[in-house]
Amino acid sequence: MSVLLAVAWLGVFRPAEKLAPSETRAVVGRAGEVIVLTPSDGSPAPTGEVAVVQPLTGMNIVAPLTGNKIALPLFAIDRREGADAVLLLPAATVVRFVTPSAADDKAIKAVLIKDDVLSGVKRSLVGIEIGAIDIDGDGKADYAVTYGCNAWGDGQCQSHGAFFLVRTGAIWKELQ
Repeated sequence: MSVLLAVAWLGVFRPAEKLAPSETRAVVGRAGEVIVLTPSDGSPAPTGEVAVVQPLTGMNIVAPLTGNKIALPLFAIDRREGADAVLLLPAATVVRFVTPSAADDKAIKAVLIKDDVLSGVKRSLVGIEIGAIDIDGDGKADYAVTYGCNAWGDGQCQSHGAFFLVRTGAIWKELQ
């Protein structure tokens, strides 16, 4: 059985007050705003209310969009470099946080290693964190976000950040 997943968009959370970055995982609650990114495929941006989801911090909140921004009175964010991306879903989406299966973990890494920014280097995936959500109620991951190296070059990780992925059937694809 194939379930049609909700349309998803990406955004970036900007805290109202500047936060000092952390070298280690440091989740804190802060007010701020989400900047909705323009979809790369030319599809329309969201309107009205949306669910702002960050699977790695366990955050899910419904809020209204004003233009391309979403004001949030409190949001759980990670202070590490590049850990500010969020997934946006239709407001009525029922979000369940799940642990990705070993097969999902392997399939997600197989997709990421093919991304040009990781240069096909397996070491770029060492220590990657994966957070996932189920939105169709089957208990399996439908969307995933990673945190780890997001640019590899000159024999080392150049920067850290997130990749977002969606599962369609047994196939994981990167969201852009």
